[in-house]
Amino acid sequence: MEELVGDAKNKINGATEKLLEKFKYLIFKEASRYHIPGFEITDLIQHGNLSVIKAIALYKLGSNSFNGYCINAIRMNYKALLKREIKHFREVPNNDMLDLDAADKYEFTLEDEVIAYEEVKKLYVSLETLEPYERTILERFYIQGHSLGEIACDSDKSYHYFARIKKKALKKLKALM
Repeated sequence: MEELVGDAKNKINGATEKLLEKFKYLIFKEASRYHIPGFEITDLIQHGNLSVIKAIALYKLGSNSFNGYCINAIRMNYKALLKREIKHFREVPNNDMLDLDAADKYEFTLEDEVIAYEEVKKLYVSLETLEPYERTILERFYIQGHSLGEIACDSDKSYHYFARIKKKALKKLKALM
């Protein structure tokens, strides 16, 4: 393996292609584990191939551990790509959005109102599918502001019973929404 890596570093006899062939199944397996917005599976496979080429360039000959080094490089590069994309989606496009004074000046657009109306409509439809006792518990907890302990004191059931019912009801709503 060391000899093949040395040949790849010196660009001899298609050694790089042989190394890419050796790691292609691992690359495909790792690429299929990630679902990154804006990247298709072919893009991720190409990223894995570039990881192998980078590993060849950075590997120190004589370490006798290229397999482990390359496998680690492939996995770490996929993780770094995912991290970079997550960070990209968390970035705030406008610094004024962070300014609390500017946030007070934001006016809802017609689109915002339509989206909010549709979401509320979906919520009401979803709430209708709940059992009456589930709906009552959610109403008391979220709308009236009662704690689960207060709700339990008003009945002969335990706190844990109401916690389970609330969790089950929220799970139903989430599935419907």
